[in-house]
Formats: sequence, structure tokens, C-alpha cells
Amino acid sequence: MTRYVIYTRIGPDDLGRADASLAAQERDIRFFLFERDAEGNVVARRCDQAAGAGKVGGELIEALALCRDMGATLLVARIDRLPFDEAGFAAFLAESELDLKVAALPDAQKPDLLAHARLLREERRFDARRAARYLSRSQVKSWQCTVAHAEAESVEQIARIALPLRDGGATLRDIASALNRVGLTTARGTAWRANHVSRILHYMDSQRAGGGF
Repeated sequence: MTRYVIYTRIGPDDLGRADASLAAQERDIRFFLFERDAEGNVVARRCDQAAGAGKVGGELIEALALCRDMGATLLVARIDRLPFDEAGFAAFLAESELDLKVAALPDAQKPDLLAHARLLREERRFDARRAARYLSRSQVKSWQCTVAHAEAESVEQIARIALPLRDGGATLRDIASALNRVGLTTARGTAWRANHVSRILHYMDSQRAGGGF
């Protein structure tokens, strides 16, 4: 009988991502267990609620320790819930005695998951470069107080947060507050305000229409 330690994570980079919510993670994990008639095989649950992508949270450390002590399998909803480094590798996956299952990739073994993580990392780098291109200074002179000089990762975060919130009915002030809560600033290093958000959303809409976002 396979025993499972469930690990979930939510962080600032997940704001506006429906698939990354704790409810969505729990849903995917429940389905994984249901398909295997293994709902009763869960021996522990741990959740990091403030750990950003690539960060090893304290609850993950404890979850791994429990897996080692109990001979249990670490179960996560999606591969991006784990802290893979720039090379798409997480050191603990090299431990032969530690098993891992991903609900969204139920048949994948550890070598498959490592390959998937590296490909996912490459996709994110591509998305960040593309977003940075469309938000470069030469293309956004009309709103220079926004994110013209932001790092590629920050630019990707702005689009990831602002667009889903706006599409979900959030006000410009709500979106500005969300960007400020996760520590993002305008290109001038100032806090976001409704007028800043209005300008960047207008530009993003034009890029969406042209296939940019």
C-alpha cells in the first residue's frame, strides 16, 4: 500500500491563477486519490502559504522529512508546486528513497518529472522574454511610468496578475492594490495607482489583439 504525504503551495506569484489556488490543488489531488481508491492512504498534509516559485518553504522541508521517516510518497497537484532551480532540478529528487507523484501527471516517474520541469522552465523563460519585448521602452513611450524597465520576470508577473483580475471584474484600484501587495512597482519605482493600471491594461489589450499576450 502506497502512503502519501500531500504538499500544497500558494505564493505571491500565483495571484490571479485559478489553476494554482489551494482549492484547485486539493481538487486535483482528490481526483488522483479517487482514481486509485487511495483516499485513506494519506498520512499527512503540509501547505506553504507564502512561498514563491523556486523557494523551499518550511512546510515542504517538513513534508520531505515525513516522507523519509514514514517511507511515504510526496504527492503534489502540479509540478510547478515544487521549487525547481534555474536548471529545472530539485536536489531532493536525486534521493533514490524519496518517491514523488504529481496528480496532473499521474503516470510520470521521477525522470519524466525532471524532464517536464526543465521544459516548463524553458516555457516560462520564453514567455518572460516575449512579454519583455512587447513591454520594452521603445514600444511604451506613451506610458513611461509603468514597467518599461522592469525585469522580465516582473513583467510576466504584472500580466499574469492584472489580466485575470480585470477579466474577473476587478476594478483598476483593486488591480493596483494587488500589484502593490506582491511588491511590484512601476518603472519609476513608485507604487501602482489606478491610472497606471489603466494605461498598462490598454497597452496589453492592444498587444492581445495583435497576438502579443
